[in-house]
Amino acid sequence: MPGRTGFLRTSNMNRPLPHPRASRPHLALAIGATLLASALLPAHAAEPAKATVPAPVPVLAVKAARLIDVRDAKVIEAPVVLIEGERIKAVGKNLTIPEGARVLDLGDSTLLPGLVDFHVHLGGFGPRIGTARGALAGAKQARDTLEAGFTSLRNMGGKAFTGIALRDAIKEGDIPGPRIYDAGTLLTTTGGHCSGQVTTPEEDQDGPGVANGADAFERKVRQQFKYGADFVKVCITGGFMSGTDPRVTQFSEEELKSVIDTAHRYRKKVAVHAHGADGIRLAAQLGADSIEHASLVDEEGLKLLKQKQIPVVPTLAIDSLAQEHAVEAGASAYTLAILKQTATLHKQNIAKAIKAGIPIIYGTDAPITPHGTNAVEFHYLVEAGLTPLQAIQAATLTPARWLDAADDIGSIEAGRFADIIAVKNDPLADIRVLEHVQWVMKGGVVYKNAL
Repeated sequence: MPGRTGFLRTSNMNRPLPHPRASRPHLALAIGATLLASALLPAHAAEPAKATVPAPVPVLAVKAARLIDVRDAKVIEAPVVLIEGERIKAVGKNLTIPEGARVLDLGDSTLLPGLVDFHVHLGGFGPRIGTARGALAGAKQARDTLEAGFTSLRNMGGKAFTGIALRDAIKEGDIPGPRIYDAGTLLTTTGGHCSGQVTTPEEDQDGPGVANGADAFERKVRQQFKYGADFVKVCITGGFMSGTDPRVTQFSEEELKSVIDTAHRYRKKVAVHAHGADGIRLAAQLGADSIEHASLVDEEGLKLLKQKQIPVVPTLAIDSLAQEHAVEAGASAYTLAILKQTATLHKQNIAKAIKAGIPIIYGTDAPITPHGTNAVEFHYLVEAGLTPLQAIQAATLTPARWLDAADDIGSIEAGRFADIIAVKNDPLADIRVLEHVQWVMKGGVVYKNAL
């Protein structure tokens, strides 16, 4: 529109310009106002603002009668633990307490690192328990576990990645609970242990972790890591809860190799449920990172586990309770007899594993062992041949190393999270003292105080 543009330009050009002298009073007034404002400002206003120095984090000093040093395998008398925020600042005998620190004297008690249960299943189970109800049940189970003195755990798989949701909710402070390292969904074969509820042929439906064939398992492993799993768990033999024959290896060599190779390619570890001797040997040969249960391990299997230093998570406390679950699962009389025999051999074989020097890691298989009673496994491990100190190490330093988290958990040392528990008596004299933990701290926060 050239006419309109020309009109605008013409009108602007024809507008009279102000006389130069007419603007001088206004200019002088503006300059004067600026000078006056500058004169009224305080001298320091022109200086750049100084950064605010954050207030120092208050130091908490925890005192007790003794402390079990799991790394150096010794007891420290009259310990002082200095805590700054969520981590330990210093530990020592009669350590000097900084001026202004808050002191928490736990009297004649024993301090230990927060415990780790390495084989737990959080969430509700059963045909009438869905994902939402299972997650809510898991939140309560997590709190019960924490209050029992277990400040970290390895969750061995559950419905719809509920364990990962719980892990993240706890980490973000939404709910209280232990530090969770989660396996995602249990991996198994059609009809295998942990493959889902028994159904009729007309209603046959596999569980979410079921696959068949090496390629299918490679995809399943990748799926676990896609949704945030810290490691994977695979069930390669029958088991109590499903009422299936524990001696039978339900995976082919190619399937298990696919799981282990894929996980290791992602720099993740593989926990293998294996009761039967054949399954244990196969898992050890292919590079499994831990063996769960190892009930029927034979001499060849023991040699492989010893040679490769593959840890065993015995879960001895489940033997009698698991048989009750097998009955509920509809196991045949023949299978029940096999399961009973397996439970008897389990304790004998774990004793052999301990004597052979195979690493042992503490695990309960809760909820078979009810959540909140996680410490019952200790006395079974001591009966099998561990010393009380070794049993405590199996629930602290050893699992922390497996998780590549020994710089954060597993011991009371400078730089670690302030995950500490206290008991009134000496667990080195009576390991069952740990079944009644009176004081629990996680990340510098006290969650239980019954001292």
